[in-house]
Amino acid sequence: MTIAEADDTKTATFETRATRIDAAQRAVARLDPEPRAAAGELVAALEAHQAAVLLSLVSRLRADDRGRELLYEAVDDAEVYAALVKAGIVRPSLAMRAVQVLDGIRPYLTSHNGDVELVRIDQGVAYVRLLGACQSCGSATETLRDSVAEALLQNLPEITEVQEVAPDAAPTTSFIPLSSVTFGRKGSR
Repeated sequence: MTIAEADDTKTATFETRATRIDAAQRAVARLDPEPRAAAGELVAALEAHQAAVLLSLVSRLRADDRGRELLYEAVDDAEVYAALVKAGIVRPSLAMRAVQVLDGIRPYLTSHNGDVELVRIDQGVAYVRLLGACQSCGSATETLRDSVAEALLQNLPEITEVQEVAPDAAPTTSFIPLSSVTFGRKGSR
C-alpha cells in the first residue's frame, strides 16, 4: 500500500493502521539482508525520534496543572497509552507484560495446536484460558498448561499463581486503573 492509497491518518482506525504496519513488516521480512537492515535502522531511528518528541510533550504537559489533567485524560486512550509505553515513558501494566510473555511462547503453543488467552490478573493470580488444545488429551493439555505457568511465573515476579479458566467460561472485562500508570524514563524505576 502506498501513502497515496493509505487512509487519512486522522480518520484511519487502529485496525487499519495495524494492518498496514503488519503488511509493511511482512514486505520488509522478504527483503535481502542489506535492505532489510537499512529498513530496520530507519524504523529504529523513527522510533527514537518519536520517543524524544513524546517525552518532550509529556514533560511540558506535566509541568502545568492543566497539562497534567489533559495528559491523564489522554493516557486513557489505548493508542496513546500504547505509544507512551513503546516510547518508554509509561511503564506497561502487569497485564500488558503478561501478554508480552504469552506472545513469546505463542509459537511453541501453536506448534502444539494450542493457544492461550489472558483472562485477567487478580491479586497475583493470572487466570488464563487454553484455546485449541485437545481437552481430552490430558498430557498434551498439561504440557501446554505447564508451559504457560512456567513462562508467567519465571518472568513476572508479581504473579504468584496461574489458574486455568474453562474454555466456555464467560469472559471477564478488565481495565487498566489510572493509578497503575507511572511516568519516567526507561530504567529509572
